[in-house]
Amino acid sequence: MGKAFELVAEQLEMPPMPERALPPVLVLISDGQPTDHYKESLDKLLNLPWGKKAVKIAIAIGQDADEEVLREFVTHAEMPVLKANNPEALIKYIKWASTVTKQVSMPHSRAMNETSKNVMVDVQTIPVVSEEEVDVW
Repeated sequence: MGKAFELVAEQLEMPPMPERALPPVLVLISDGQPTDHYKESLDKLLNLPWGKKAVKIAIAIGQDADEEVLREFVTHAEMPVLKANNPEALIKYIKWASTVTKQVSMPHSRAMNETSKNVMVDVQTIPVVSEEEVDVW
């Protein structure tokens, strides 16, 4: 997980990220059980200008996923860690996440020196996934 955060952070630095652009949407799909030291890389990512403004979505894979680790990635309390216990739920969440860009583009592109913080998405649009569906992971 730490290496993945490093790779994303490299792409969110300016350059290659332009100073003015739509906020990026970052989706972390994981069981929340890192196999490396991730905290330093996550802190670096979250402290970048675009890391702060990015919409961050975490999808937990399996009922035994460590949601506390995934919560560290999602910096808005209103945004839940999404739980995908089977392929159908994962597909619903990925499809929904792909529409978030449209939601965050409504205020148009922003310069990094603007004072607005991370853009929040409408959590009412998150698809409902039955808790009774079988956990296959």
